[in-house]
Amino acid sequence: MTPIDELRELIAAPSVSTNPAGQAQARAVVQRLLEQLGAQVTTIATGGAPALLGVLPGAQSAGLLFYGHYDVMTAGTQAEWASAPFTLTERNGRLFGRGTGDNKGQLVTTLAAVAAYTAEHRLHHTLYFLIEGEEEQGSVHLAATVGALRQRLAAVHTVLVIDGSYSASGAHVLRLGNRGIVTVKLHVTTAKHANHSGYAGNVIADPGLLLQAMLNRLVDPLTRQVKIPGFYTGVTAPTPRDWAAIDALPFAPEGLAATFGTPILAKTKREYYAKLMFQPTFDIAGVASGDVGPGAKTIIPGTATASLNLRLVGDQQVAPILAGLRHQLAPWLQSGELTIEETGSTPPAHTQATPAELARFQAAAAAAGVPLLVEPCMPGTVPNYVWTQLGAQVFTLPLANFDEANHAPNENIDRSALTSGQALLEAVLAAYDEALQRGETLVH
Repeated sequence: MTPIDELRELIAAPSVSTNPAGQAQARAVVQRLLEQLGAQVTTIATGGAPALLGVLPGAQSAGLLFYGHYDVMTAGTQAEWASAPFTLTERNGRLFGRGTGDNKGQLVTTLAAVAAYTAEHRLHHTLYFLIEGEEEQGSVHLAATVGALRQRLAAVHTVLVIDGSYSASGAHVLRLGNRGIVTVKLHVTTAKHANHSGYAGNVIADPGLLLQAMLNRLVDPLTRQVKIPGFYTGVTAPTPRDWAAIDALPFAPEGLAATFGTPILAKTKREYYAKLMFQPTFDIAGVASGDVGPGAKTIIPGTATASLNLRLVGDQQVAPILAGLRHQLAPWLQSGELTIEETGSTPPAHTQATPAELARFQAAAAAAGVPLLVEPCMPGTVPNYVWTQLGAQVFTLPLANFDEANHAPNENIDRSALTSGQALLEAVLAAYDEALQRGETLVH
């Protein structure tokens, strides 16, 4: 089978969190692909969706670990897709389907790179593959899973997180950290059922207005300044080294506006990347209450819900932020009109890369003939913090195109991303193996 055939088989497995059969189907495909490489594969119970641990022995025990995930986001409204979300479909050099970019296409590319490299070279590193099934749900069991595997992963000195997308300029990126996240839902209940607004208006509470008041207690809607006590504790400014890396990154506001479907708020390159990498965010992912159908419905709903995303940076801590949020909303919690559902959290992570490590990646990119940018921080969130348990260096090396539309309709991966990603990973494997043969000190 070609990598495209393997991807087609993986996409056909609808491995969303609500479909255990689809997850098992995807897991079986990944296990078979790992075993075809010669890896020894173990299914790891996690308390949720099982993970797969693959070990491909090399000439030495020193370990490189590849991390990815086989679960995908739900497809959403199928009418918004130009083709069936769980059928791999090619149009204009792009492969469409849920999971093509995030993360199945990148997973197939990784395995293809390992297969091509080991077919031509003696493998000096022992390669590890940890492929989980809960990344799209916050990787809730990953930290405990890695902790339980610490002895088996003791030789791992470097973790390569193959997830995310590369630069809008088309250059590949090496990311040295990532923002964290806190997700919560505010559930407001003011009545057991909806009521007629003529008979009940002014004499009962309106859940939408209460929700508005709660949100105003948490964030200024105009300045976006977060009002949660202690929220900005741990936020750190970019270092001179960070600014130097930012200055080398591309900045094309018009292209970004086209991708996002709206103009960006940042006016300069430094402002844009500082907002994405070094500033926390407070965003409302969704609000639901009452009737929004055609025509008018004269009611006061009984409930309202808001789903919130708070991205964290620097040394911000999850627990104090959740405590501060509850403090701000204490009157409504005490009255029983509000319940808070904590739906997930991941702290930020950072890697202090050595000059030798950065040079190794740049040399690999040059050998592969692809441009490589270094980003101080990934604006999105991946669970990189869990690898600190191993004392390993962690790098995010995404292989999907910037406009992959992950988590959205018509998710895709460009064929060029598959080929350039494979070439880059083969060169990275060669660079690390050569460093090991030369007796270089690999950080652990």
